[in-house]
Amino acid sequence: MINEKIKCSFECAPFKSTLSFEYLIAELKNVSKIQKNPFSEAAQKVLKKLDDAPMLKKPIEDFKVIRENRDLVDQLMLFVFNPLNDNLDISAAMAPFTPKMFYSTKLFDDGIKGEHIKIELAKDTEKDSMFLAVVYQAYLIILQKFYGFNPKIDVPFIYKLTNEQDQSEKYYKMVVNSKYTNVKVHGKLNKLSEIEMKELFDRSTDLDFWNEKIPLEKFEFTGFIHFSYIDITAEYVISQLKSDLLDKNFLVSQEGFEGIRQKIRALMEIQDLEFGLAAFSDFNSNINQNAIWKSIIPDSELKCEEYKGSMYETAYVEKRIVITDDIKTLKGNKVVSAFLKRGLSSHIIVPLLLDEELVGMIEFGSKEPGKLNMVQVKRFHELFPVFGIALKRSKEELNDKLRAIIQEECTAIHPAVEWRFQEAASKMLDVNLSGGASTMEPIIFSDVVPIYGATDIRNSSVERTNAIQADLTEQLALAKDVLLKGLEHQDMPLLDNLIYKIGLHMQTVSSGLKAGDEVSILEFLNKEIEPVFLQLRSRDQGMKKVVEGYFNQMDKELGVIYKKRKDFEDSLTMINDVVGEVLDDEQLKAQKVFPHYFEKYRTDGIEYNAYVGQSLVQEVEYNEIYLKNIRLWQLLSKVKIARKIRGLIPSLKTKLDVTQLILVHSNPLSITFRQDEKKFDVAGAYNIRYEITKKRIDKAVIKGTQDRLTQVGKIAIIYSHAEEIEEYKKYIEYMIAKGYLKEVIEDFELEDMKGASGLRALRVEVDFGAITSIDDIVISEVSEMVEPN
Repeated sequence: MINEKIKCSFECAPFKSTLSFEYLIAELKNVSKIQKNPFSEAAQKVLKKLDDAPMLKKPIEDFKVIRENRDLVDQLMLFVFNPLNDNLDISAAMAPFTPKMFYSTKLFDDGIKGEHIKIELAKDTEKDSMFLAVVYQAYLIILQKFYGFNPKIDVPFIYKLTNEQDQSEKYYKMVVNSKYTNVKVHGKLNKLSEIEMKELFDRSTDLDFWNEKIPLEKFEFTGFIHFSYIDITAEYVISQLKSDLLDKNFLVSQEGFEGIRQKIRALMEIQDLEFGLAAFSDFNSNINQNAIWKSIIPDSELKCEEYKGSMYETAYVEKRIVITDDIKTLKGNKVVSAFLKRGLSSHIIVPLLLDEELVGMIEFGSKEPGKLNMVQVKRFHELFPVFGIALKRSKEELNDKLRAIIQEECTAIHPAVEWRFQEAASKMLDVNLSGGASTMEPIIFSDVVPIYGATDIRNSSVERTNAIQADLTEQLALAKDVLLKGLEHQDMPLLDNLIYKIGLHMQTVSSGLKAGDEVSILEFLNKEIEPVFLQLRSRDQGMKKVVEGYFNQMDKELGVIYKKRKDFEDSLTMINDVVGEVLDDEQLKAQKVFPHYFEKYRTDGIEYNAYVGQSLVQEVEYNEIYLKNIRLWQLLSKVKIARKIRGLIPSLKTKLDVTQLILVHSNPLSITFRQDEKKFDVAGAYNIRYEITKKRIDKAVIKGTQDRLTQVGKIAIIYSHAEEIEEYKKYIEYMIAKGYLKEVIEDFELEDMKGASGLRALRVEVDFGAITSIDDIVISEVSEMVEPN
């Protein structure tokens, strides 16, 4: 049953098409004259019969001619189709670019023609893509016949055949043989230069442009087309699964998971196959928690402890594939009962390992005992690492989302302000219970003093770029060494050309990467270099060790050199983890002094916002002594962070360091809870200047210079008014006396920035050589270091 869209694409083709056997007959005449040709006698007999059926020698407008001469047409087709492959080939013949088939193999009739078979494009993402493919194929024939241009190009369309009786799917590529097709041109043929020919393929989907250069209405196709469907189900499904698994949301969405299951059924050729997967960290913990759990048995049916003693635990503990030919033979338990309840008999579970770490499992189940075996599992072998990476990434993505939700909720309903949300919800409930309709009232905290600080990774963008350059340079150099070795074994101009290209890419890397360079270089290595390496390895035993040495240097998951980038990412994460831990630990102490609102978030470093004021708390009287405590705590925390990071640097593979700043804003402002974004924002046009300033100051430079204010080992304190900084000067003096800071205090005027002008800054240097440990300072003692007004 041909999809109507496909049928229309043939019928709407903008050229005339006529069925004719004249080119096949001409070939038979030549064959009949060659006595040594084994088909000579058969050709003579058919030609003699054709004398009695002259209508087959002419263009055929009416398919009644085919029906009336069925036997003779079938004999003609024996010279085109191998009769011994009648049950092996899915082939047919039709008038050029029409849906009218006049001959087909038995396998074609059995597998394609049935009313229960639905044929459609596997991926019909573009409007009229089938029409485009038909016309494109016609153009290729015209280019070959009239312009002597024979491009080795496959027309990019794949068919999906669905058996609507059992919903099984197969995928086929159509291969067209136009040997017995001729093209006539009516009128003058347009000449095409090499430049115009190249432009045609550069604009391959622009049919208007093609028709301008080669008007299809001038051409008439006669003869017939012989085409075959080639089963590419395995290659296509594996390719599609790899593509699907690259999508970070595919596994966690029900639609995506169903799509994967259907493709796996096509690959395994078992339509009632059950498929499941799970990502988890610890079998002995609650494996459903914070995990992707799409097992054959829903997580609602079994508790975690009920999996103990089952084939799942065996696969987990022993890290091996476990095959069960017949579930009924297993010792009875909750897992066995759940499988039997579903009518499942055979089962395979595959642990997914990445660098010997178990990241999850995939499983297959069938209702037929012994239906599943290791041969079928091996079809998936190359997909196991891809599933592992996808599961790991999806789990990390899911955990990030969970953390984001938790952080979002904690930010929105921070313990310090939870009372206010309860109050607003109570009022809303009272109104609703009394028969009214209500939404939650605005939640605003007035007259709060903001506290802002940031710890940034110095030159993180530069270091990230350096890491990318180093990895690319190393991989290109390794590739070049392999090619040079290859030239020693055999003189191949292609190898020399690739060495030249590598040199160009190395120049690009050394001169500074631009947007897209990294992707294009990796694509060059993957598509042009590595296929050549595989060829060298297979054809020359002496190159096997050299090529394998190259691939052994690649990251097992990514397939590229990923050393310096990994070092950078690991180092950045270690720094952020330490900074986050210090802030979390110190925050617990600071909250005990006076409850206040606090949130931190990661960029390339860590930033945080805090607000202090009477409107945020109940049953506690606010005093400016608490603001002084928080400000001193902030400075002490910065010193502690600087010292912790300085101690961490020797263990970092990429020697990163941090810069730190504080923004002082003494004028109280108001913050309001944004219900749409579930977070607090400053309220009022005047207060927005504070937010703008926060976004600009990390790039602040000292006035009259190009020097950045923030420097490694130093703390910058940015302020607007002279009276604001006097308080901090007292804290600085105290911290110098305690050995936390060096004695030099720098005072700068800053260059104006967009939306942030008139700023000044103090800059102090952390004393890393002092014996005094910042850990000796307890936040509860801070109140003894400041005096209330």
